[in-house]
Amino acid sequence: MRVSFASSPRPGRENEDFVIASPDVAVVLDGAGIPDGLSIGCVHGVPWFVQQLGTDLHRRAIGQRTSLTECLADAIRHVSQLHGSTCDLGNPMTPTATVAMVRLRGQRMEWLALSDSTVAIKRLHGLQTISDHRLSDVTTSQLDEMAESLRGMESEERRRRLAYAQRAAMNTTDGYWVAAHDPKAAEEALVGSTPLAEIHTAALLTDGAARPVDDFHAMTWGEAMHQLESEGPQSLINRARAMENADPEGKRWPRGKRHDDATAVLLMP
Repeated sequence: MRVSFASSPRPGRENEDFVIASPDVAVVLDGAGIPDGLSIGCVHGVPWFVQQLGTDLHRRAIGQRTSLTECLADAIRHVSQLHGSTCDLGNPMTPTATVAMVRLRGQRMEWLALSDSTVAIKRLHGLQTISDHRLSDVTTSQLDEMAESLRGMESEERRRRLAYAQRAAMNTTDGYWVAAHDPKAAEEALVGSTPLAEIHTAALLTDGAARPVDDFHAMTWGEAMHQLESEGPQSLINRARAMENADPEGKRWPRGKRHDDATAVLLMP
């Protein structure tokens, strides 16, 4: 499998995305950004968390014959043990991450998506995209429910209130699911496989790289895949950045953050 990728942090911030790939396995994680000034209960931070989780998940996916769901559950359990004695994993702002990954096994490509990172597969007869948008559904619902109480509030306090409300719905039946400290979240991942003979190319994208499609509705997934194939992963990220810069206040394209970490991976089996 040929792999090319690009990753770009929010301007002036440390990258909380993480990508790791080998000939048979590729993994992308998107760490959850936390509003400035809030304690996350972890002395290591979000970048450490995604690096540890992504590296361990990749190792397990290569070296074990178990399912991707089991690999993710074991990796979450392992990283929880790494910092459970030094960090407060019960803190609502504890580090979390979305996950998108693929693995070649025999004549099939296995895939897994947890939360709103995307696996996109360009097949010989159509395009398949896999992503779970329950997180954005919860956020939109909370914005509507809290609109009156948030009106007139300073932007930082508003973001803090929304962050706590969002985390209260994390890894709950009526909320959304991400990789945090509970391995049960892996059971909520979308999983499946596609015959290699049907695949032209595939891609893994964090939601920051998918903004031109999912958030801004400025291009289709077919157009995004064409851009990835013809101009490379950095070109799609550049497009997202140009659109963010053209609408800095989020009036045309409302969003929680002006910029987001963005990672795009192109895979050619």
